[in-house]
Amino acid sequence: MVRIDNVAGLPALIIDPETTQAQSPVLLFLHGQGEAGSTANEIPKVCTHQTAPFQAILGRLPGTVVIAPQAPPLPNENDWNWADHVMSLAGFLGKDRFAGRRLVATGFSRGGLGVLQLVLAFPSLVSAWAVVDPQPARNDEEASTILNSPAIGARGWVRYGVYGTQNEARRKFSSDLAAKIPHEHYAVTELSHPEMALAAYGGSALSDSRNYLYEFLNLEFRKQNELASSEGM
Repeated sequence: MVRIDNVAGLPALIIDPETTQAQSPVLLFLHGQGEAGSTANEIPKVCTHQTAPFQAILGRLPGTVVIAPQAPPLPNENDWNWADHVMSLAGFLGKDRFAGRRLVATGFSRGGLGVLQLVLAFPSLVSAWAVVDPQPARNDEEASTILNSPAIGARGWVRYGVYGTQNEARRKFSSDLAAKIPHEHYAVTELSHPEMALAAYGGSALSDSRNYLYEFLNLEFRKQNELASSEGM
């Protein structure tokens, strides 16, 4: 079932497959800068670059509830930030309706930073997180607190493309983040920013490792050939 609902005061796309059960995992997806929206009519933007909610709609994440809230572009399209919403999101995810569920999180670009902000503020909320081309922290203080958080480590998976080297702030943040993540969970490739999302959320490991985003999050993911085979049965 695909529906638009209210999640922590934000419009959200929720994909709840018929195969989910009471103990099914819940995946929170946080979108990037350009996908913010002011009305529910803009909610399809969270699927831009074929992200996790898009894959779930295609039936490629059976058994997983995907929650994709949409942040408003406040104070403007350039300066909005997920940090303004992590407390309310954590409150929503921590409610009794998800008691006993395994919560995991992923985000792209500004949403990747949002996931880091979420695990910084609530280190025990999610059991694993994976980010693609995360934006650098807003300032040195935030960068220091994120990088020194005990939640930034073995439970994290990071992939960067050329976006991570476009300026000094991004190079420094990506390098510092790499030092905190086990080497098998961190990789860099030469793909552009949109290509990184398409590849990562499409099931590519983006490295020599076979460890791809959904595998790291311990979620069942049907790649395109697997989906076609199941539909032909």
